[in-house]
Amino acid sequence: MGDTTDTDTTETDTTETDTDTGDGTGGDLGDAGKKALAAEREARKAAEKAAKDAAAELEELRKAAMSDSEKAVAEAREAGRSEALAAANARIVRAEVLAHATGVLKDPADAIGFLDLDQFTVTDSGDVDAEAIKSAIDSLVKAKPYLGTGPAGPGPLPGGSATEPATGSNPNDWLRSALRRG
Repeated sequence: MGDTTDTDTTETDTTETDTDTGDGTGGDLGDAGKKALAAEREARKAAEKAAKDAAAELEELRKAAMSDSEKAVAEAREAGRSEALAAANARIVRAEVLAHATGVLKDPADAIGFLDLDQFTVTDSGDVDAEAIKSAIDSLVKAKPYLGTGPAGPGPLPGGSATEPATGSNPNDWLRSALRRG
C-alpha cells in the first residue's frame, strides 16, 4: 500500500505542475511532459482503433450468426437508414447553402441551381463545412456577378434630381402644392 500512496502522490504532483495551455502543443510541460503527453495520445489513438476494430468484428460475428431471413431484415433496415440519412443530409446541405447565400445573392435559390450540392458533405454530427460553402458562393458571384447583390444600381446623374418632389409624384402635384404655399 505504501507504493500506491507514493504513486498517487507523484500523479497528483505532476497534474498540479502541469501548465498545459490546452492548445495541444504541450505548453510549459518540458521535454519529459511533452513526451508523456505524446505517448498518451498515441495510446488513446491505438485504443480507439482497437475498439473500432472490435466493434467491426462483433458486427461481422453477429451477421454470421444470423439466419437468411434475419440477414435480409438487417440489410433492409440498413438500406432504409441509408436512404433516410441521405435525404436528411441533402436537406441539411440545401438549408446551409440557402442560409449562406442570403445577402450575397439577389435570389439565394440561385445557389441551389448553380452549385453542385454533392460537393458538400455532412458530418456524423450534422455539421457542414461552412467555409467550403462560403468559398463556393464567392466563386459563383465572381463567375456570374449579375447573381450577386452588388451595388443597388447606378447613382444619380450629375445635374439631375436625385429625388421626387416632396409633395407629389408628378409636376402637377408639385405645382398645386407650390400654389397652396403661396
